[in-house]
Amino acid sequence: MVTRECITRWANIIKPNTYTIRDSYSIGPIINLTNLLQGIFKDTPRQSSDQSAINSTSQRNWFRGHHFIFNCQGNKHLGSDGYDNYQAPVIDNQQLYLRRLWAKGSIQFNQAPKVNSALECTEQVKTVKPFGEDVFVDIERKYTSNKDSDPLLVENRTLLYTNQLYAPNKTPKLATSQPLVTFKVSTIDLLKYSMLTYNLHRIHYDPKYAHSIENLPTVLVHGPLQVTLVLYYFSLKYPNLVASQFKYRTFEPFFVNEEAGISIIAQGSNEFELTLLNVAHKKVYLKGTLKCK
Repeated sequence: MVTRECITRWANIIKPNTYTIRDSYSIGPIINLTNLLQGIFKDTPRQSSDQSAINSTSQRNWFRGHHFIFNCQGNKHLGSDGYDNYQAPVIDNQQLYLRRLWAKGSIQFNQAPKVNSALECTEQVKTVKPFGEDVFVDIERKYTSNKDSDPLLVENRTLLYTNQLYAPNKTPKLATSQPLVTFKVSTIDLLKYSMLTYNLHRIHYDPKYAHSIENLPTVLVHGPLQVTLVLYYFSLKYPNLVASQFKYRTFEPFFVNEEAGISIIAQGSNEFELTLLNVAHKKVYLKGTLKCK
């Protein structure tokens, strides 16, 4: 059993720390992710090969969830699930939890970086919230073009750490809207996204681990990829709108090869409800509110 004393001790150690990850907003990963998304959404327009058009589109991609593929974790202290433990509850080099889940998050979009420019991300654990024997960990990530500039983007992500094995939810949240598009995410798609994000979390590519250790029926679609899917599809439907803020939470695990859909409901001229859902059972995977400029 993980005690509150353990969590408090770890929180007092981790919260004063900041982590800086340096990268560049380079064209190669942008094109690779765009190709991946175009493969998932089969009927989307192909990206132009003209260099000026690529640069313009790449700056717009910053508002489509592309930041997730930059300034990624270093994978220097891997947990038993393959993911980096540098911001996970660990005491005396011993991890306290078997599993970690993407729970919710928010993104404040300010300004796109220039293509092929330096990109710096500063991370800090902001809050640690025990919930029974589990714990929610809130992490803030600020992207800047240099140390003295205002943030280009501020992302907050909340991970749930738990020792409870997966069990199906008997009362899942159900979608009330119809999807505008349907698609499937394959094992190859997941592997490509794991490579783009330096993500070694085994629940995304190792079905044997997922089932035998975490009791999952198969591998899962990444939380950041789910966010990117809804933001990218929104940008296709509303090409003249630019995201300014997205707040979301997850409800159900999104398993590989399930038929998924995305619904968009306008809440006003510049505010929309975005839902990622299971087409067959109407279960909501992820739901959020997007505000546009």
